[in-house]
Amino acid sequence: MSEDYYTLLGVSKGATKDEIKKAYRQKAKEHHPDKGGDEKKFKKIQEAYDVLSSDQKRAEYDQFGAAGRGGQGFGGGGRTSGFSASDFQDFGGFEDIFSSFFGGGFQGGGRTKRSHSNRGSDLEVEVELNFEEAIKGTEKTFSSRQYIVCEKCEGKGGQGAKTCSTCRGSGSVSRQFQTPFGAVAQRTACPNCQGQGITFEKTCSACGGEGRKEGKTKISFSTPAGVEDGATLKFSEKGEAGIRGGQSGDLYVHVRVRPSEEFQRQGLDLMSPLKISVFDALLGGKFEVQTFWGKGTVTVPENTRDGQLLRIRGKGVRQDGKVGDHIVRIRYEMPRKMSRKMKEMLEQLKKE
Repeated sequence: MSEDYYTLLGVSKGATKDEIKKAYRQKAKEHHPDKGGDEKKFKKIQEAYDVLSSDQKRAEYDQFGAAGRGGQGFGGGGRTSGFSASDFQDFGGFEDIFSSFFGGGFQGGGRTKRSHSNRGSDLEVEVELNFEEAIKGTEKTFSSRQYIVCEKCEGKGGQGAKTCSTCRGSGSVSRQFQTPFGAVAQRTACPNCQGQGITFEKTCSACGGEGRKEGKTKISFSTPAGVEDGATLKFSEKGEAGIRGGQSGDLYVHVRVRPSEEFQRQGLDLMSPLKISVFDALLGGKFEVQTFWGKGTVTVPENTRDGQLLRIRGKGVRQDGKVGDHIVRIRYEMPRKMSRKMKEMLEQLKKE
């Protein structure tokens, strides 16, 4: 019996998407093969997240359990012919199964769609940037263990390609199994050619004909200037290699930005405090300010209040052709000691 997906991730059945994502990242780090983890456990965790992170797949799983994604059947009448999760993926999703039941997929029906995908899987990674890297943009490189293009056959899978004799090039074969609706014939990926429609006179010994194999690789990507904490960046075709030259998956980068001790960010604007004496606030004047981009000058008007915001144009975040401002928050700095003369002057001002 397969392990419950919720148990695998350590979440309750009522967990939110954010809770599921957080649990997945924690478990993935814990069991990642590059960190000494169990590779089989890591793949099960990935499978669980793939299901529970999708509203549609999660609803199917909650209703049918593992059977709804290729387990021992849909309940009721009897045992199926032993589908695996990969069989259902070959169908292109749960809707495709039922559309085949009622839309031409019965024995004798006319649909012979090849639905096995050559595309590689997507990858997800979390990257932490310091404040400067987030504002200016940077390049990151990390090591990954994943499917990469087989060097021996250059991704082809073998030599002497020919039409598969089992499925005659269609990439699928018909198989019959029991459902609550009775006996149903369904087309599945051909086991001889893995749904590709072709075999080889000489299959590549390094990759077994897939045109890809597991291996370590380095992945580099650039984060754009002005990226915000919590953003997710997509890099097309930087994921796992596809089967026999198929399209590579995508890379999704989840960004975390460490806060700055000097500046706060609000959208495209950057903020910092400016400490001035009460007397400077009353009299006003020009003051030097340290912005992210260097020294700047702000004019403090007379009778400026504590906490008042003053703006230096064009010294904020630069993102996609837009530029924010640097905002200064005035903070009164009280004198440590009052001289006699200062007290007399304040008393005189108080009377006036």
